Amino acid sequence: MKKLSILLAAVLGVMLVGMPSFALQITQIEFDLHLAPDASDMYTFQVLNNESDPQDVTVYMGDWTRTQSGDNDFLTLNSARWLFARAFKKGDALDIKYRVIIPNDSITVDGTYASGSPSSRGQIAGAAKLLSAGTEPPTESTNGPVSITRTVISSEADGMVTVNLRVHALQDFSGLRIDETFSSHVDIESVDGAGGEFSTVSRSCGDWITASPQTFRIAPGATQPVNFRVAVPNSGVSGMYWAMIFVQGSPRPQQRQGATVLAIERFGVKVYETIPGSEVLSGEVKSVRKVANDPLAFNVTFANTGNVQLRPTGTIDVISQNGDTVRSLPIDEFPLLPGKDRILSVTDDSKSPLPAGIYRALVTIDYGGDNLAGGTRDFRLR
Repeated sequence: MKKLSILLAAVLGVMLVGMPSFALQITQIEFDLHLAPDASDMYTFQVLNNESDPQDVTVYMGDWTRTQSGDNDFLTLNSARWLFARAFKKGDALDIKYRVIIPNDSITVDGTYASGSPSSRGQIAGAAKLLSAGTEPPTESTNGPVSITRTVISSEADGMVTVNLRVHALQDFSGLRIDETFSSHVDIESVDGAGGEFSTVSRSCGDWITASPQTFRIAPGATQPVNFRVAVPNSGVSGMYWAMIFVQGSPRPQQRQGATVLAIERFGVKVYETIPGSEVLSGEVKSVRKVANDPLAFNVTFANTGNVQLRPTGTIDVISQNGDTVRSLPIDEFPLLPGKDRILSVTDDSKSPLPAGIYRALVTIDYGGDNLAGGTRDFRLR
């Protein structure tokens, strides 16, 4: 029998395949692979064109993760991203700092930004080659409402490089996205995000995957196979890694709200690669919060502290002062990538509310490991 470990709580998609309105379809949208270190193999999926016109298709690699609410979130391959939802005033300045470990002698980085309103896009100026020794002076770009410059501010003997991004508002604007894209995979740590929402994928296997063909024209009603090879490094790997093969079709006109717009279909094929025999299943209930009384509702934050994807299920038992379980609320199965948190919203759908009193919410999560994870929250209903 599994043991229950109690942690006392303190008192961002991919289009679905098979819908008839889609011009393109894909025969398989997920591959769950288990290759050993230094192994490689070839896999295939099919792309179908349901249109009456030919389609020009592009196939490329990308990264993806899930938000705390469980939505898919897509990133450029080997990149880090900072999102700012706030408004900027002319003259505002902030500094974003991050660290990377540079393989060998150097790695190149290409930075871009996009502002929301007014809408603009541009390049980050400054050091494009991150050196394991030395620095390069930045040069400021003055295009658009914002200027962003990159400076290498320190480098260590072990290849650890600290980078600063200086954001300078040249006029009033709102909303900002910053992407730093590296020439190969590196582990990126956001030292100071300056209030931005940071995202990256530390366990990407995108560099291990080669897809072919990368571009092709597919005739109406035709099927095109896409092959991809996965080659696992020979050392230094354990647990699960993941990436996405994007399949993007031709722009085509669609009617939306009385206007004709060009829509581009993009599908994602998820690739999971787990190193056999290295799996660590571990999870933790980080917090339990009561967020509403009628209907009774809770937010539970659960963290995957292992190195493979989990598919936990659970319950929230509401216990009276007499020790009776007066409610048992199910937590449906959900996927959770390693190193990620999920905020679970659980609501009591009973028609009759609980009477006033003091209660305890006992959360039990079965994540597939040897133990169960748990958390509690005491609360009062008036």
